[in-house]
Parts: sequence; structure tokens; C-alpha cells
Amino acid sequence: MYLSSFIFDKKEYDDAFYALDGEIEALARALPGFIGMESFTDTATGRLLNNYYWQDQASMDALISGAMHLKAKRQSAQWIAGYQTIIAHIEGAHNSNLDHPLADRPVAYIPGKPAQ
Repeated sequence: MYLSSFIFDKKEYDDAFYALDGEIEALARALPGFIGMESFTDTATGRLLNNYYWQDQASMDALISGAMHLKAKRQSAQWIAGYQTIIAHIEGAHNSNLDHPLADRPVAYIPGKPAQ
């Protein structure tokens, strides 16, 4: 499994942003390897964090290299003051009574053992 994490400081959003953002989210949800997503806002700084969870790299790559995402990247300076993107292979995940996109997808992690 994979995680694509988008961390950003926003400027002002307009109708064009919300329309494009909605199209990208709909595309992500339609991809076969999409597991789920979650979003957080740091109330102290206003910084936003969007985590997308993927079953496979191909689906994640399809979103990242797709026309809608590339359009958003070209126009991002209108809405985004700065950003950090993190792509990670998930080597472990476990859950205890938390509603989360990976709640029903445990991945055993053994410290010191290389991921399979």
C-alpha cells in the first residue's frame, strides 16, 4: 500500500479551485486502487494536510500524472502559498477502534525486519 500526502499553506480559494479540487477527488475515488482519504487543518497555522491511501502504485501514479492533477499543479500558485508532497510505501498499519481508511487493512510491521 501507498500514501500520498499533500501538505500546503493556502491562499484564497475561489469557485475554480473548488471545482477542480472536486474533479480530482472524484477521479481519485474512481481509480481501482483508491482506498480512502482524510484531511486535516492545523488550527494554529491554518496549514492543510490531505492524505490519500492507495492499494497499488499504479493507481496512485494515475492520479498524480493525470490531466486534472497536472492542471491543478500549473494553476496552484493562485491558491497555494507553499506545499510539501510526501509519497510513502506503507510498511505497517494497525488499528484499534478508529474510523480510518486503513482500519480494515492491517499490515504487520516487525521492527528491524525489511518490508516485503
